[in-house]
Amino acid sequence: MKKKYDVGILGVWFGCNYGSIATYYSLYYAIKNMGKSVLMIHRPYLDHFEEASMEDRHSLRFARAHYDISPAYHVDEIGKLNDVCDAFVLGADQLWKYNVTKIFGHSYFLDFVNRKNKKISYATSFGTDRFKAPKEYMWKAVKCLRRMNYVSVREKVNVNMCEKLLGIRAEHVLDPVLLCESNCLGDIANESDRKVKSNYIAAYILDPTPEKREALLRLAKKYNKDLVVMLDGWPHLFETNREKMDLDQYVVSDVEVDDWLFYFKHSDMVVTDSFHGTCISILFEKPFYAISNPGRGADRFISLMEEFDLMDRFVWDPNELGTFDNEMELDYTKVNEILNNERKKSMAWLENALNSKKKHHSVVIRSQLLFPFRVRKSIKLYEEGDRN
Repeated sequence: MKKKYDVGILGVWFGCNYGSIATYYSLYYAIKNMGKSVLMIHRPYLDHFEEASMEDRHSLRFARAHYDISPAYHVDEIGKLNDVCDAFVLGADQLWKYNVTKIFGHSYFLDFVNRKNKKISYATSFGTDRFKAPKEYMWKAVKCLRRMNYVSVREKVNVNMCEKLLGIRAEHVLDPVLLCESNCLGDIANESDRKVKSNYIAAYILDPTPEKREALLRLAKKYNKDLVVMLDGWPHLFETNREKMDLDQYVVSDVEVDDWLFYFKHSDMVVTDSFHGTCISILFEKPFYAISNPGRGADRFISLMEEFDLMDRFVWDPNELGTFDNEMELDYTKVNEILNNERKKSMAWLENALNSKKKHHSVVIRSQLLFPFRVRKSIKLYEEGDRN
């Protein structure tokens, strides 16, 4: 690569999860608006990787239309990007969850980045309140984390975990979806060629169940609304999820990223079991209900809902939907006040991390005698807990 960039962004923007795609576009948009040139770093890989296998993904169609993209590098060669990017920003999502990140080696701990380049994480998530990984993998991961210059996390619970267990100073910041004003993703929604509908409830359901199906039908009947049901963006899961949802007349297919955002933007209400579906609902100021999804991580829902004082919009059991009063109403006055304050803090943190001439360091406990003990303690928590 001959062109130089101020920032290289790593993450799972190339995957087919709509929420992840929106997350990385928002992070890209925020950094680009700071006057930085940005390179989106393609999928690091451990084993043989055939990039052509991703050609038909809607995520790649979206990416090519909006980004400069690097080649996909093997983890042993990705260090070449040190001569291309001055700083590296690790994006949001559960990139520090072992089951997600192990296929990328330690690339998502920025193990390949030289000392002369900045190493920053923005709103990265462990996916739980503990760092769970096999001993050897965790040991190297923690050493990499302690070499980072600026670390921020998406869930508040991980701030304390980072300091007490890993000896790392971490800041709590907003998910990138909420970092920018609504026009960032709203303008993408405007690119959709879907016809504008009215008087409907938008449902974004990642894991269909009979209970969620009945809840949607109950709400639609109660408020005399139509339904638009969106499913997981991974194409190989669509038919299975469509059958499980059993709402063929309402399920929309061949949904591109702009279509996904379009249906949120023009809805009267949103029901979702997706964390990012919840973030989008808040961004577009929609009355919504978030259904807990423990299999994908409940802590992030709770962190988000508590932060915006919206726990009354969070349900563990979809059977509760349709039983509350004023479900189609949600006053965003207080929510937006909190959002604007947190947005300013998060943006200021990111700007400082990118622009500060003096390199900060994430380590808060400098005694090397304490470091092995704390890592062993974290590993012990993993070994005593659930490895799944």
